[in-house]
Amino acid sequence: MYYLNQSQHFNNSIEKQKMAASEEKLNEFKKFDDSKAGVKGLVDSGISKIPEFFIQPSEFLPKPSEIAPLSLQIPIIDLKSINENEESYKKIIEAVRDASVSWGFFQLVNHGVPIGLLDDLIEGIRGFHEGDGEVKEKLYGRDMKKKVRYASNLSLYQLSAANWRDSLTCVFDGSLDPTEIPLICRETIMNYREHMLQLSETLYKLLSASLGVSDSYLSNMNCSKTQVMVGHYYPPCPEPELTLGTSVHTDPSFITLLLQDGLGGLQVLHQDRWTNVAPVHGALVVNIGDLLQLISNDKFKSIKHRVLASSRGPRISIAFFLNPSFNEEKPLGPIKELLSDENPPKYRQFLVSDYMKAFISKGPNSSTLSYFKL
Repeated sequence: MYYLNQSQHFNNSIEKQKMAASEEKLNEFKKFDDSKAGVKGLVDSGISKIPEFFIQPSEFLPKPSEIAPLSLQIPIIDLKSINENEESYKKIIEAVRDASVSWGFFQLVNHGVPIGLLDDLIEGIRGFHEGDGEVKEKLYGRDMKKKVRYASNLSLYQLSAANWRDSLTCVFDGSLDPTEIPLICRETIMNYREHMLQLSETLYKLLSASLGVSDSYLSNMNCSKTQVMVGHYYPPCPEPELTLGTSVHTDPSFITLLLQDGLGGLQVLHQDRWTNVAPVHGALVVNIGDLLQLISNDKFKSIKHRVLASSRGPRISIAFFLNPSFNEEKPLGPIKELLSDENPPKYRQFLVSDYMKAFISKGPNSSTLSYFKL
C-alpha cells in the first residue's frame, strides 16, 4: 500500500511539474522519453550537439576555481587487519569516525567482496545498457510500483535540466521477483547484493562504535531493510562542458556503497571545493546518507556530490542504497544516547513514509534534511 501511495504522490508531483513547464520543453522531454532509448539512443543516433534540455544552468556547471588539487583525496580505509587484534580494530574505528565527520565519504579496500565479482557486475551493467533494445523497452518507465525498471532521469519532468545518464534500478524490499532482473546481469546482481548485505553489517558495527553506541545499535535499527541498487550508464558526451552526468545532490539513504569503473568523474564537495574521487580498482566508495546524518544529530555528514559528463566513456557505476523499510512504523530521530544539554536534538522525529514524501517532493539541489530541522 505504501508503494501505491508513494507512486501516486510521485505521479501527482510529476503532473504539477509538467503544468509549470513550458509546452516546448515538455514536448522535448516527452519525445525523448517516448523513444525509450535513453541517452545512449541519442549518442547512437550520431548527434554532435546535446539537446537543449540537457544544458545545465551556468551556476551548476564546473568552474576551475572551485576544483581542489588532485593531491587532495578522500580517505582510503583498509579493512585487512580488522580481525587481527583490538588495537587494529580501534584504529579502523578511528579512521571511519574521522572520515564520517570530516568528509562524509571514504573508500574501502580489502573489504572481503571478491574483485572478480565487482568486475563482473560492471560488465553485466554495461551488457544490459548496450544489449537488447527490446529488453530495455519492456523495462522502461517511471512507475515506482515496479521493482525493476530502466529509465533515463527518474525525475525527468522535475528537473531544470536532464542528466547525461541512463539507469537500471532494482528495489529489494522483500517482494522483488529475481526473474524480473535482466538475464544478462541477474545472477551477478543477486550475488553482489548478498555481499553488500554482509559488508553493511561490518560497516554498521564500525559506524556504531564510531558514534560511541553499542556495536549492534545500527544493525538493530534495521537500517538495511530495503535496498535499492542503481546501475548507471554514462555515455560519452559531445559537449560535456554544458551538462552533468549527475547533478549536485545528497543521498537520502543511511549509507550508500558505490562501485565505479576506472574512468572517474565523481566529485565530492569538501571545504567548499570539489574533490575528485580517484577510482581504485577493487575499492568501494562509502558515503554517509541524509538519514545517518540525521540520527547522528549532525555528527556524521551527508555531503553534496556530483558526476561530471565526459567525452570519454561509457562510464559505469553501481550505487547500492541502504534504507529502512519504507513501511516502518517506528519513528526515527536523533539517537537519544547522543543527546545532552550541550547537544540537544537538531531534528524532530518522523516516520520513514513522511521522509520519503519529503524526498520525492523536494526541488532539485535541495536537501531533505531541512524538512525535519527543529
